[in-house]
Amino acid sequence: MYGRWANKGDRMIKKWSGVQKHKAIFILALSIVFTNTLISYDNTIKLIYNRQFVIHSHKFITQLQIIQSTLQYTENTQRNYIITSDIEALKAYNRGYEESDRHLQNLSKLIGNNPQKQQWFSLLKQKVSNRFNTLRQEIYLKENQGLPATQKLILSKQDKEIGKEIQQLIEDSLKTEQNLLQQELQKSQAIYQKAVIRFLMTVVLHLLLVALLYKLLCNYVKQLQQAEDKIREQNLLLDVAKDAIVVQNIDNQILFWNQGAQSLYGWKVEEAVGKNIEQFLYQGSPQIEDAYLSVINTGEWRGELYQLTKEGKEIIVESRWVLLPDNNGQLKSILSVNTEITQQKQLEAQLLRSQRLESIGSLTSGIVHDLNNLLSPILMSVQLLQKKCPDSQSQKVLQTLENNVKRSANLLKQILTFARGIESKRTIVEIEPILAEIEQIITQTFSDSIICQIDIPKNLWHVRGDATQLHQVLMNLVVNARDAMLDGGILRIVAENVVISEHYAQINIDAKVGSYIAIVVTDTGIGMSSEVQQRIFEPFFTTKDVTKGTGLGLSTALGIVKNHGGFVNLYSQVGRGTEFTVYLPALTSRETPSFSQELESVMGEGY
Repeated sequence: MYGRWANKGDRMIKKWSGVQKHKAIFILALSIVFTNTLISYDNTIKLIYNRQFVIHSHKFITQLQIIQSTLQYTENTQRNYIITSDIEALKAYNRGYEESDRHLQNLSKLIGNNPQKQQWFSLLKQKVSNRFNTLRQEIYLKENQGLPATQKLILSKQDKEIGKEIQQLIEDSLKTEQNLLQQELQKSQAIYQKAVIRFLMTVVLHLLLVALLYKLLCNYVKQLQQAEDKIREQNLLLDVAKDAIVVQNIDNQILFWNQGAQSLYGWKVEEAVGKNIEQFLYQGSPQIEDAYLSVINTGEWRGELYQLTKEGKEIIVESRWVLLPDNNGQLKSILSVNTEITQQKQLEAQLLRSQRLESIGSLTSGIVHDLNNLLSPILMSVQLLQKKCPDSQSQKVLQTLENNVKRSANLLKQILTFARGIESKRTIVEIEPILAEIEQIITQTFSDSIICQIDIPKNLWHVRGDATQLHQVLMNLVVNARDAMLDGGILRIVAENVVISEHYAQINIDAKVGSYIAIVVTDTGIGMSSEVQQRIFEPFFTTKDVTKGTGLGLSTALGIVKNHGGFVNLYSQVGRGTEFTVYLPALTSRETPSFSQELESVMGEGY
């Protein structure tokens, strides 16, 4: 027993020693690199400073030489003018004077804030100014008193001393600046030589470190390959699962993304790994915060989440989260397994909506029956009173009462249409004439700001139904579209032949496999929120003013469509418009359509 514990302790010491050795080598390498970086930085700064000084010194010397030659040129042209009285020589003198002034300004900029040079420059500038004053005085004497008076001034001792002083100032400054320049060049050479020696030493040290690190890296690569082989085996097992399996770290970055996640969300592995999962799948959804709090506090979480696919489609998933700690028990990552239940939730919502409408219809049918029993004696009483009260005032009141009773009866009739449908004579109906009449009504009665677009194929199938009721359904839809576009817009009606597949029938509780005519009514109006869409087919529910709608238009239209064996789909976005799609079972055989009655133009009630 003691031997086993001793061996285990030895292995721990060896392991600890190996870790400490790696740390020491790593710290040593960092120290060498850091030291070399500081030395290189210091040498670079010195070389940059020396280079700037050399450039500045070269400019200073060049400018002094230019001033010296310009002053000599100016004096020579002045002497030439005095001797020859040549106007061109005078012009050359004036140009030399202007150039001397400009070069002095440039020299002043090069001196900058150097106090010693500023003092020297002030003295030089004063001497040059005095010299030019003397030259101008000589020209004045030449022009007014003649050459003899001018020669006397030129040969004077004061004139010669001023020129010598200027030359002496410039030559002394040139000599001093050249000495400084030579010293800086020698410093630069010394710094460069030291930098080369240090560079060679650094190369040798780096080669030794590279050899040492290479050996360590070989060991790490071997260990990493073994770890990668193990991870690859685990990934293959996870990719077999159809569910989306995602691993994220505590910073919400995606670490793992299996094939199931790629199939569900649409993003490939290389597109997903490394991305922020909240911005990737949730985009700021508040529901994710509760999930994070629960998994951190309890270690796991289960629930339903709304997520986004690559195409921007919102899906619902049943999600299971598990917290994955590291070897020290610290929070490391979160494993989530997501199963899509979007179709299941849609079918549940459709079933609940259908049950609710069925319950409302049953309740409404009983209420309408009782109200009809109440309205019948009222209507008969009004008709009797009209016979007994022939005066005009009574007749007017009774006529108003009779109209309101009949209007109430018509309203109850529409409710019954929603509740249990209307049994009417069915014929083979051709949809094109109905849509043509709808288009004519829109053109004649709707605002000019509403643009109507109708697209009907020539080979559109027929339906078996009541033409008047179908006309009423379409009028309800276009009137709703008109009311949704108060500032105008585009009203588009499209009809087409479609075949409902078994897959579509599974995700839509009202659909059956077979042939249908799909009539799509689209507007660019204000649209509807999801809350309004959930209740839009309920009787008496309306988004309009009380004076503009009863809330029976769409509920009646839905009852008529269902009574014809069809169904209605709705898609709407707030601010982007609404799209109603009416599906009616179609007759694909070539039968001659017949119409037993003229279509009644019934304006819809709206929602």
